[in-house]
Order: sequence, then C-alpha cells, then structure tokens
Amino acid sequence: MAGTRQPTDLVVVNGRKHLTKAEIEARRAAEVKAPTPQSKRVKPPAYLPKSLHKKFRSLAKQLIEIGILAEIDYDCLARYLLAEQAYLAVTDQVGRVIANQAISLLDDLSKTQTRYFNQCSRAAADLGLTISSRCRLVVPKPPEDEAAGDPINAVLGRKRRRKA
Repeated sequence: MAGTRQPTDLVVVNGRKHLTKAEIEARRAAEVKAPTPQSKRVKPPAYLPKSLHKKFRSLAKQLIEIGILAEIDYDCLARYLLAEQAYLAVTDQVGRVIANQAISLLDDLSKTQTRYFNQCSRAAADLGLTISSRCRLVVPKPPEDEAAGDPINAVLGRKRRRKA
C-alpha cells in the first residue's frame, strides 16, 4: 500500500528512492505550491469576530515565518479559531454544570464539547499547529555548498565537476 505523496526534495534527501534528473524535474513541475503572502499585513476574513483578529494575526505571522501558511489558508485558520472559541465556551459551560451539580445537562454538553474538540484538533493538524503535524509538514533543506548553481546537484549533494 502506497503512502502519502511526499515533496520531491524530501524524497531525494531521504535517499530511499533513486530518481533520475528528468524524474526529479517532472515531479517538481507537477507539485502544487501555494504562493507566500505578498503583504506583510495579514487581513483576517470578514466573518471572523473582532475579538479573534489579534490571535489570527499572531498565529498567521508565526505560520508564515515557518513557511506553512499561504493566503489561501486564511479561511482554514479562521475556522480553527472559531472552533477553538466554541470549544472553550462549551468547556466553560461544562465546568459550570459540574459546579452546580446539574448532571442531567452534562451528557448533551459533553457531546457538543467532543464535537468542537474534534473540529479544533483536525483544523490544528491541517495547519501544522500540533507537534506531530509539523513533523510531517517540514521538508529538510540540503546543506548549501559549491553545487548551489545547479539545483539538482545541490539537492543530491553532488559537487560540480571542474574542467581542467
């Protein structure tokens, strides 16, 4: 059973699969890469409540620095923040119900809490906000050396041959 498709640079650096230069170029050409945001000013989506704008900008800035977030991902980040806000609100209600010993309400609230928790954790994993998801998203970069002029040789770690 085949695993998930990995970026070409990661496949080459791992060294488990031997690709020709043509195969490397073909794989790179087929990869979809989202452009990084053009503006340093990150604009939250209009539907995001004002109370979450500061957190949105903070997380977006960190994810852009890592190289994970693109402009097309802003909605995903906003949905994560909305799910987190809903989860925290329900968790607060669960705490009050337990304190008031109104156990009859607890079953429905705990189901709702679980639903929001699952939404929040799935969105966090998609964005690379968890340790395990960041490990899957990071592509190791090969060391810079003399072969930097030729991108294939740089990835493969080969040195350029000098003519005598």
